[in-house]
Amino acid sequence: MVQNEEIVIKKIIVHILDSSMSIPVMSMDEMPTAININEFFISHIVKSMNDDGIKPCIFDKEHNMFYRYLKEFKDNKTTFVNFTKQVAGQLFAIMSAHTNIPSADLSVIMYRYKQKDFLALLKLNYQNTYIHFTDYESDININTIIQHRTTLPNTSQRVIEGAIIDLEELTVDILDKYYEIDGKKTLYLSKLFFKCHTKLSSKEKFNAVKTATNKVSKKFFDEDIEKKIDITEKLFNNLSENGDLNLTKFAKEAFPAQEEVKEIFFNTLKKKGVEEPTISMTEKTIQRSFEKQRIKTDEGIEIKIPMEFYNNPDKMEFITETNGKISIVIKDINKIL
Repeated sequence: MVQNEEIVIKKIIVHILDSSMSIPVMSMDEMPTAININEFFISHIVKSMNDDGIKPCIFDKEHNMFYRYLKEFKDNKTTFVNFTKQVAGQLFAIMSAHTNIPSADLSVIMYRYKQKDFLALLKLNYQNTYIHFTDYESDININTIIQHRTTLPNTSQRVIEGAIIDLEELTVDILDKYYEIDGKKTLYLSKLFFKCHTKLSSKEKFNAVKTATNKVSKKFFDEDIEKKIDITEKLFNNLSENGDLNLTKFAKEAFPAQEEVKEIFFNTLKKKGVEEPTISMTEKTIQRSFEKQRIKTDEGIEIKIPMEFYNNPDKMEFITETNGKISIVIKDINKIL
């Protein structure tokens, strides 16, 4: 989990890419540094690096203008300002050709993290907000509210499009969003701008694990609530301290003598694009997935249970009655809110 204090800003530049205009408004020099501006960008960089939707991406180096510009910048064949103007112009051309892509400010930040230099390309999509405005008519002030259509995401929000580039390795992690391009939903940043092949994000990998687990649970243990609880607990317990999940070890513990179950589990993962034996999960993915477990009955009742209570007989109990029905007993409650 990246922390704000680990990021040191070196350079910032912002270019205005408003597709309602015929040309982009390029900045001719870097932005002067200021504490509040640095904090704004550090906040967005950290949120982007920690985002469980960020995907590793591999550049297609053939006929790739962005990669060529990036390589020239790394090799000191062009300046930071010229590099950013080149890529901003390239992105603006894509945006102008496809009007579904939202207008934005493109901020390019060079920063230091763990003794390495990185670039953050953050596409700050415009938002419609309302601000007060004072007009002066007939010698009196009239305060009113007007719509402001070029507001940027504030520090409590997340950037939904952008990239983090390791300048030493020339690797890229990308936040991408589908937009309609030539009648088809397309991840235009990865396909048209960066021209890279994305891998699955932490969130997508774990969703694939959940899909595979739910598939075998429904097929083989649909009536065994205790087994389902045991599988979820073993999934949680197999997470290492740094968020790695060894899928082979989990499957061996969850389905010890059931080779058919393990085969279906791994085949489902493979179809979803997960082939590596270990997946790494972000802290956000872990919190979202395990903070609370949801139980839904056939009668439409839903219960959300904290993970630490999920298999604790002192807190709750699942009782299978003689008629095959299940009773859920919640224990040791101080009060109902």
